[in-house]
Amino acid sequence: MRVLGGFIFALLISSQVAWGQSGNYFLSHHSPSDENIDYLSFDIVQNGRGVIYFANKSGVVEFDGRNWNVIEAPGAIYSLAISEGDELYVGGLTGFGKLSLDDDNNLAYQGVASANNQKNIFKCVSLNGVVYFINDANLFGYNSKTQTVEISIAAEGVLFTGLFSIAGEIYVTDSNSNLLQLKSKSLSKAALPFLGSDEILFSSRLSDQQRFLIGTSSGRIFSYDGKTGTEIKPEDSEYLSTSVIVSGKWVNENLVAMGTLSGGVVFLNPKTGATEQIINYYTGLPDNEVFAMMTDRNQGVWVAHDYGFTRIAPYLPFRTYNHYPGLSGNLLSAYSDASNVYVGTSVGLFKLNKEEIYSEETYYVTRYRKMTAEEEKEERKKSRRGLFGFLKKKDKDEEPEQKSDNKKEDVKKVVEKKTRKVLQSLDYAYKKVEGISGKVTHLIKMDGRLIAAGVGGVFEVNGLEAEELLGMPVRTVFYSPTLSQMLVSTYNDRIRTLQPAKNGWEETHLLDTLRDYVGNIFEDHVQNIWLCGRAGVIKVELLDKQVTSVSSVPFAEPVLDETMGFALGTEVFVAASGSFHQYDVVKHQFTRYDSLPGPRKYFTSLGTFWFNDGHRWRTVDYNLQNNLKLEWLGLFPDIRSLTMADDGNGLWLITSENELYKFTKSDLLGNLNNYPLFLKEVRGSGSKLSPGKLIAVDQQESALSFEFIQPEYTNALAIEYQYMIDGISKDWSEWSTSNNIVNFPFLTPGKYKLRIQSRDLFGKISELQSVDFRVVPPYWKQTWFYGLEFVFFASLVFLSLRLSAANNKYRHISQLLSILTIIMLIQLMQNTAESLIPLQTTPVLDFFIQVFIALLILPLEYKMRNFMVEASEGKYDIKKMKINLKDRLP
Repeated sequence: MRVLGGFIFALLISSQVAWGQSGNYFLSHHSPSDENIDYLSFDIVQNGRGVIYFANKSGVVEFDGRNWNVIEAPGAIYSLAISEGDELYVGGLTGFGKLSLDDDNNLAYQGVASANNQKNIFKCVSLNGVVYFINDANLFGYNSKTQTVEISIAAEGVLFTGLFSIAGEIYVTDSNSNLLQLKSKSLSKAALPFLGSDEILFSSRLSDQQRFLIGTSSGRIFSYDGKTGTEIKPEDSEYLSTSVIVSGKWVNENLVAMGTLSGGVVFLNPKTGATEQIINYYTGLPDNEVFAMMTDRNQGVWVAHDYGFTRIAPYLPFRTYNHYPGLSGNLLSAYSDASNVYVGTSVGLFKLNKEEIYSEETYYVTRYRKMTAEEEKEERKKSRRGLFGFLKKKDKDEEPEQKSDNKKEDVKKVVEKKTRKVLQSLDYAYKKVEGISGKVTHLIKMDGRLIAAGVGGVFEVNGLEAEELLGMPVRTVFYSPTLSQMLVSTYNDRIRTLQPAKNGWEETHLLDTLRDYVGNIFEDHVQNIWLCGRAGVIKVELLDKQVTSVSSVPFAEPVLDETMGFALGTEVFVAASGSFHQYDVVKHQFTRYDSLPGPRKYFTSLGTFWFNDGHRWRTVDYNLQNNLKLEWLGLFPDIRSLTMADDGNGLWLITSENELYKFTKSDLLGNLNNYPLFLKEVRGSGSKLSPGKLIAVDQQESALSFEFIQPEYTNALAIEYQYMIDGISKDWSEWSTSNNIVNFPFLTPGKYKLRIQSRDLFGKISELQSVDFRVVPPYWKQTWFYGLEFVFFASLVFLSLRLSAANNKYRHISQLLSILTIIMLIQLMQNTAESLIPLQTTPVLDFFIQVFIALLILPLEYKMRNFMVEASEGKYDIKKMKINLKDRLP
């Protein structure tokens, strides 16, 4: 038992037995910013839009990659199920229900059943339009179409312990270890022959296939296709047994994930039982106790634990290397070839080394040997002892000793206790390279030799030992293929040059006359070496490996930043102060170059220039860009260092969070499923609005905010958005990670169309159907109100005409009323025109429209004024209206 304990402990510490130097799966950690949200979660599901929900002590926790939201429930929620129509059903302490929009358009808990016998629901599953809920005493079936509880079965003399949907059937387990099957709304005993007497602990369906992963209470694991159950026999069964399996999920047909109580997550090959990886505390998982697991639609495994939620991505082309034991300090540089991995940190240089882990085993050896004379005498004494031993005593003088003729009596059985070392595993751990202390900022290969450089100087590295070549602090090193020499920029502003010699290294003193700060060195394609410093660049021209001239190259526009350069074909470029500058051979100066986007972040590494243009990481080496699908680097906006790995077949990444990743070429792009872009919510000035087909809002409450989302769980900032508003602008906005929220502080009355697009890491664009919305003017600015005003004032005009005909003193009142009527007519015509012709106006344009309409109706106003004057003079009988107005008015 002691040997077994040592074996489990060794596995738990290393968890790198089978996969060697391949690194650990990529992990991304998520936790709500709201401290009131408890991390204890019991179940995880994902809906059709890609949004993830957690059954939690606080209710249901919603996460879309950017935003966390808690949908409160009357009590703790223990289980979740997605039914037909993408409805989310929940079961918990106070009963079961579903999530739906309330009167305020917020997602809220809607109770379906909460009777005393319907409480403490610990599991729910959905099958064929019916959602099944179970507690220890009852099984319920809720029809999501008719919204009625159509099945209610009580346990008889036992307690229900489990509920499972397997191969289109509903199974229930009870406290007597019986397996029951639901048929015709009743439970009857059933059997899955391959299980024997084992009780089902969990089941999981492989996405889009009728294949199920079944785990039992005894720790056995099966793959079941609806007809045949095949046992999966893990090669590390002792580790799984000791860690206690609590859940299991398919990742795909070649990989399953087993969640444990104390050992993290074990990834197995279901066909061979081989352990692919163990993800636990020692490989980046914050805690070894797994509360719940789920596999999302991009084959990422979600793990709920005591410190939040972790997504494990087995198929991302990144592997972590900083979780192997032995590594310390801030990470600064990395190098690898076919058989070695070195990492430079702020405290020295470390090599990833294979170690054999042994434990001591106690065993016993039985053997026989000839007894000595004293031992024979002692044996005879023992044989005479006892109740009648005195009868066997003889006087020594009377009877001489006689030797036994039986040889077996002269042999003694001896059991010896021994210990021996037993190989437990082949583990990988970092070992510090002797002879180097302090920062190691550069690792380069020169003529088959590994060179390390930093604050401690320059060293040649051989295995776990380093030989000092130059004992002074170094800013940068560069290997010149033309010179076959190493150029070293030191802290005392000197350029030292070294080359291999028969008995080690020798200094060539090629650039001893230079005294300048140099932070970056590179070589172009015409045998010139460029030394980049603070706000200046030095050009060193070579001929036949000899320096022919050294000159300082000025900038056409002064720069106040440290320079870094690179050669692209026959051209030379330098980045400084957020812009690129191109070398002008004729003018012998650097001029601003605008054909490349301005770099937000940039650095050089082993002759390769890297920069981030605000959207993605790029390099001027287009072969490298296309060969490795560098779009993946957009997952890390905070990269501090990029170096080549494995002779150009990969990259080493060091991030600002002190994580070390190895990136390798991947063809996974075709297997990725983008989640859909959708409108999450619309907010008015004081409340949420229903995101229907046509959104209408009053002008007085026209402060609108539209939030769109396309879920992304590796790095939400990898998705960019742009929008355009028909009716305001004809141009798309810039791509930005923040453009998923479109705000309108104020909108004039009218109809609008909001168009939105999203773009992923690889430039794939998704566009949502346009969102139509209308801003309704206040009633006093609407056409019907102006029409009513027109009718009212026209009636007053008619009344005034009759008064003026009766009495001349009312003539001026009639004229005033006619002017008001004309104004109302102008407003009526303008409003009618704007409602029929979509036109975005401004106050100035409104003024000119009104003037234009006034000019159009000016003849009408002139005729009406003459008519009123003549009527007041008694030329017409207003009472009888005998005048034919058709002949008088245009």
